[in-house]
Amino acid sequence: MTSGKRPLGQQVHAVLVGEGQGAARLHANQLGQPDLFERVQAVALEEPTPSFLHSALCAMSLPVRKPADDKASIIRQDGQYTLAITPRPVLQRIDGQQRMAILGVPYGSLPRLVLIHIMTEAVRTRSRHIVLGTSFTDWMRRMGFRSISYGPRGSATLIREQLDRLLACEWMIRWDSEAAAGNREFAVKEVKLTNDYAGRDDKRGAFSREIILTEGFFDHLRDHAVPLDENAIRQLRDSATALDLYTWLAYRLPRIAKARPSLLSWSQLAVHFGNDGNNIRKFRQTIRDAWERHVSAVYPEARAEFDTTAIRLFASPAPLQRRPLRLVSVAPKPDVPSPAPATPRSLLETFKEAIGETLARAWLSDATFESRQAGDENSSLIVGSRFKADYIRQNFGPQLERAARDCGLERAPVVIARVRTTPQA
Repeated sequence: MTSGKRPLGQQVHAVLVGEGQGAARLHANQLGQPDLFERVQAVALEEPTPSFLHSALCAMSLPVRKPADDKASIIRQDGQYTLAITPRPVLQRIDGQQRMAILGVPYGSLPRLVLIHIMTEAVRTRSRHIVLGTSFTDWMRRMGFRSISYGPRGSATLIREQLDRLLACEWMIRWDSEAAAGNREFAVKEVKLTNDYAGRDDKRGAFSREIILTEGFFDHLRDHAVPLDENAIRQLRDSATALDLYTWLAYRLPRIAKARPSLLSWSQLAVHFGNDGNNIRKFRQTIRDAWERHVSAVYPEARAEFDTTAIRLFASPAPLQRRPLRLVSVAPKPDVPSPAPATPRSLLETFKEAIGETLARAWLSDATFESRQAGDENSSLIVGSRFKADYIRQNFGPQLERAARDCGLERAPVVIARVRTTPQA
């Protein structure tokens, strides 16, 4: 991708890196996008803060706005996978009576933020038990909602409505493939976010919810959680389209082979985003605007082209891989002798230092190191899931090799997932 094709956000980021804040602010003003500098700087100068979202919801999105029939199922497709989200009837107290009611499908930016918070808490705490109370309010303030307002159209009321819609939906994921002989294969998996939740609604509009994620969903999330940057989410919080584009790129780009970029048509992308294809020109304009002015500003490492004919995606680092910019010169540290051959703990600590505190908390919180035993070719770095093991191998290989050398090891340890034991019946 040539520099002349850089989207606006990445242009401002490049000026910030090369010429400093004053020049970057001036460049954003010259582009007619003064707020672009604030978005770029807000992410570029901060340590990445891990957030997570299930890969299925990165690949296939919720409705951007309220559907004409919000009681009907929504269907999204991404390659061989299809996701259906169906609102089901739930018991509600209406006019003093318990009645069955369909709340409808969730839509807009708020349920996306709720899902990111729920899944981030599940990954962070390694627990199915999520409480949306004070911690959720604090998180919403971190997202930029400086005051949680109440009343019929207050932010708390709108969030509660979208959360209850989420909890009342059933999800179904279907995989289809056609074999060479013409035979068709398929698999269907029903996924529920939760079937056990409770809450409290205050008269003034405040609310809390206590959610127990289903065991199947929680296990699947641990292996399919896509890492995001909370700083970027904060800058995109008001745009459902920008959130969708950011999470989709965060999922797709790190998985693309370096030697083979991915090519998509606008029609294919429209299916993913739930566009009916009746106005591809308007859809294309909306996506390109979200890319130019929003997503490229908070994901500067993303390499993608959204031209008028097609979308091209290139292998790119994940959002959490970046390091914050340092706009002041720092005196070089004096040389220190290499550490002596280390204990297993020092290898893990050295590796954590190599990737930084934030990434270490996200990827190595449950890691253990086993030194080589007689007859074994390599030592092992053991982490909690296959997703973590794959991600560490793909993104932190050089740092792991350097940590091994610094600790006097002949070679880097192999990265493997911890084997989960299944209780006997």
